[in-house]
Amino acid sequence: MPASDTIPALRDIEADVPSMAMSTRSEFVDAVVPLFERLNLYDRTRPPYDQPQNDAADPTKRVPQGFIDAMTVREEVFVKEQNIPLENELDEDDARSFHWTAYASIPTKAISPELQAQNNEANGDGQASHSRKVSNSTKIPVGTIRLVPPPHPPHPTPGSHHQADALDVDGNGRKDSTTIHDGREAYIKLGRLAVIPEFRKAGISKLLIETALTFAKDNPYEMMPQRDPSKIEAMRVESDGGVGVDWKGLVLVHAQVGVQKVWKRHGFEYDEAMGTWDEEGIDHVGMWKRVDVEPGRRKSKPFSVSSPPLMAT
Repeated sequence: MPASDTIPALRDIEADVPSMAMSTRSEFVDAVVPLFERLNLYDRTRPPYDQPQNDAADPTKRVPQGFIDAMTVREEVFVKEQNIPLENELDEDDARSFHWTAYASIPTKAISPELQAQNNEANGDGQASHSRKVSNSTKIPVGTIRLVPPPHPPHPTPGSHHQADALDVDGNGRKDSTTIHDGREAYIKLGRLAVIPEFRKAGISKLLIETALTFAKDNPYEMMPQRDPSKIEAMRVESDGGVGVDWKGLVLVHAQVGVQKVWKRHGFEYDEAMGTWDEEGIDHVGMWKRVDVEPGRRKSKPFSVSSPPLMAT
């Protein structure tokens, strides 16, 4: 995760390196595990780089920079490009989700003196300015994805309209059936896949999707509902041996119609029974994939709020 406490002005940096070749940068991915109540410090009505309540909080309790960077990308893509209301971009699922952010590392010499001067000014007194912010490193967030563990709300009805992707979730994880989903099996959901325009041909989507799926396959126990182990065991007994509780590799995406091909390239199959519905005025479809999962146990050591970076290959 970048050491900087400030957020890069994405479009300014991109404008200053218009001919940046792939050989002049490298990408890596930073992960943030579910934040739960820590995310209460995040004000959904403010831009991600303007979070005074979070800035004033105890550093050990703040929303980590990795999540702020993820929201920076989401604001660029969903709010500024697709006109999603800012206050709707952070939803009820974000607090219980795993998040990944892809960064591009740009040589310092590729950043203009003006941007470096802004950066020095922003860090001069140790406080982040609430105007335009530039990282004091050369790493900028360029893409993000999230993984939402079960349980999930019922699947959208074809032709329906939704203000937000996340709805209230009931307690047992039992859902309605579709062509692919039997309505009972536990599944995880990938979403909020976003890459800023200048990096959409750099393989960032592929990197993020593969990183999230690999993490899920390697940590199946972490894909279970975030509840006390004794309650999970009780749910397992009550649900015919774990149906609806144990994750066995089923993955759902609510894909924007315009990017179905991205998910199809990664093995996701269109669910005809789910039809088409709109979220924030954008048509979506349901797509599924099943990955091979080895039964696992919860790791003895809990994940930190922000895991070490995963380098791209």
